Amino acid sequence: MIKIENIVEIEDYLSFERNSSTKHEFLFQSIIPMAGASYEHNLLAGSLFALIWFHLRKSNKDVFQNDMRTYNPISQGFIYPDIVVSDGKPIFREDEKMDNLMNPVMIIEVLSPSTAVYDKSDKFIACKTIPTLQEYVLVSTDTPEIEIYRRENEDHWSLIKERELNHHVHFNSIDFSFELGEIYQRK
Repeated sequence: MIKIENIVEIEDYLSFERNSSTKHEFLFQSIIPMAGASYEHNLLAGSLFALIWFHLRKSNKDVFQNDMRTYNPISQGFIYPDIVVSDGKPIFREDEKMDNLMNPVMIIEVLSPSTAVYDKSDKFIACKTIPTLQEYVLVSTDTPEIEIYRRENEDHWSLIKERELNHHVHFNSIDFSFELGEIYQRK
């Protein structure tokens, strides 16, 4: 991942980002350009988004895909999850744009070769400090595999991995189960 180090203030980042034709994340005082998504990435993210959207359609939670910038008030960072679910009605950072979600309960990242290390390390380290976050999910594009990092308490996260297509995956944060093969059926 390429980092652009010269913008360090939040308002400078937001001004830069809102006027940019491409997306950038802002973590640990660094601007990180976002990579484009592959065919496989889009199929997996779209399939999972559709399943979650259908499950949540009559709930008080909202699910967003790709463009909902998410703000971490603890680390002062901004990310663009592939999929993010709000903890109840969305709460936005104080600003008239309503484009910085502050209350994610679940963040899902579909891994690609160019982002896998970042999504598993720096991004997860930053996301773990979001007070409302209960699950951080990584979905592999290379092989059928999903990893769910689940908050057990303030400082402890457990890891659940599933690799069997006929096994069920359960997201506690939204009380939703599905068969892993449902998102990999077109691969």
